[in-house]
Amino acid sequence: MQFADFEKRISIPRMFKYLVACKHDTRKAMALYRANIRLSQDLFAVMCLFEVVLRNAIDMNYRATLGNSWLLNAVQPGGFLHARGCEKSLESVEDVVFKLGGTYSPDKAVAELTFGFWTYQFNSKQFAAGGSSLLNIFSARPFGLNHTGVFKKLSSINRIRNRIAHHEPICFGMPLSISTAYAIRKYSQILEVLQWLGVDSYSLLYGVDHVHKEIDYINSI
Repeated sequence: MQFADFEKRISIPRMFKYLVACKHDTRKAMALYRANIRLSQDLFAVMCLFEVVLRNAIDMNYRATLGNSWLLNAVQPGGFLHARGCEKSLESVEDVVFKLGGTYSPDKAVAELTFGFWTYQFNSKQFAAGGSSLLNIFSARPFGLNHTGVFKKLSSINRIRNRIAHHEPICFGMPLSISTAYAIRKYSQILEVLQWLGVDSYSLLYGVDHVHKEIDYINSI
């Protein structure tokens, strides 16, 4: 496809950054756009596995400390998500309970809740309301790591997840240029949290993680 047609389909404003970063080389701009999509796909695949591992660890911790029906109990009158400051988490679980209706099960509820919900379980209000036990899931956490540090790290990871979900580029630096530094930093954060969880990230991500391959390609453009 010629660049004029490509730009027409993708939009002039969206392609402008790619053109500038590639010094107005239209061939490179199209190659970078496509490579950004592939890198986003690769990172999202890694994040999908990461999210499942994290939410399952949180769920298992709360099942052990609060019982198998901890999510359902959390939104009942007197449940821990009724604590002040937990309103958004409360609403998220209530929405899932309503959505699932008669098909509700603890496993289905866990699968329905967003990464943002799991991230916020390390926010000070939710963390305390749930019994301040969630750091137990990080069997290999560094000395001094607290729930605030975990919350900040997960919030940072969630930001790139949202960028990818909204089709925003992750291949630029400032000033506007081709750069994989942002993607590498977020990818490294995911691996770091997996390490805290005591997970062998290489084995977990085997056959799925192609992030470095795409990063190398982008760096060669």
